[in-house]
Amino acid sequence: MIYRFLILVGLVCLGLWGFFTVQARWEQEALEEQLYRAKPASTPSVSKRVLKEGDLFGRLEVPRLNMSVMVMEGVAARTLRLGAGHIPGTTMGIAAHRDSFFRPLSGIQKDDIIRFTSLDGSREYRVVSTKIVGPKDTYVLETEPKDSITLVTCYPFYYIGPAPKRFIVQATKL
Repeated sequence: MIYRFLILVGLVCLGLWGFFTVQARWEQEALEEQLYRAKPASTPSVSKRVLKEGDLFGRLEVPRLNMSVMVMEGVAARTLRLGAGHIPGTTMGIAAHRDSFFRPLSGIQKDDIIRFTSLDGSREYRVVSTKIVGPKDTYVLETEPKDSITLVTCYPFYYIGPAPKRFIVQATKL
């Protein structure tokens, strides 16, 4: 009797995982289409637009890692479940979960190229450093130079449960 219950619980968990995975994929595809359908010349620059939580911010790519993720404004739980989020109050601070969209960052190296595409066009950055900090060490975002991008995710990458550290990637504009 108990084994049937455990099998049922397992199937429900698997179904929920599948649902959230498919939902995130659909959202990524919808944002990708929105980015490509926009007419850059007629769209105000990202810095001039007022973005709400969940609005399209752009697409982040790390070609060497074959990583591409759509970035939305904000870092609410729903936003980070569906993609990466632009950290409000930063120039180009971007966060995502380590066990989904930012998992490939475990292989990032100094001098890797990061490409960011928005309605304003495309910009490239070169990784200058990676570091591991505590969850309350927000100085990495406060000292963010204007022409840089900072990626933030939890660390260690293969940790089960709430991760005790943060993995930071800092890159400067080419």
